[in-house]
Amino acid sequence: MDYRLDPLWLKLNLMNADGLQAFAPLMEMMRKQMGQNAETAQRVIEEYRKFLFLAMRAGHHVIPPGPVNDVWMLHLQNAQNYWENLGSMIAERPEAQSVEVKQFASMADAWKATLESYEKIFGMKPPMDIWGQGPAAENPWMQAINGWKKMFGLG
Repeated sequence: MDYRLDPLWLKLNLMNADGLQAFAPLMEMMRKQMGQNAETAQRVIEEYRKFLFLAMRAGHHVIPPGPVNDVWMLHLQNAQNYWENLGSMIAERPEAQSVEVKQFASMADAWKATLESYEKIFGMKPPMDIWGQGPAAENPWMQAINGWKKMFGLG
């Protein structure tokens, strides 16, 4: 099935209408906290939307690349905006749970599966300047640590 016809994608796409209006608060946070210009912010938000779609449709654990993870953490910090815009679309809410060492070993496999699912679902390779093989891609443990630091305002 063409992902562009999936009801979830259509809802995520509607969030992009009217000049990213639903994402305007997030774009402003990206500009202020991450120093991103409007063009870069729009590109990363597009990949964030694709990641959200993958998270619900890939059928396996997916891992965001560093820039998308950063945007996700910013969006979670603005919880009202996050749940108003995404709550009706995303069935599972993040929850705190213990993490075992063996889970981190499987993160490299999940990263590879995420990239493969991206290519399969969207019919193209992800843009490497956003999804590239940076530290988050090579070391899922560090990605998780950095995500937690940002979520708790330590990074």
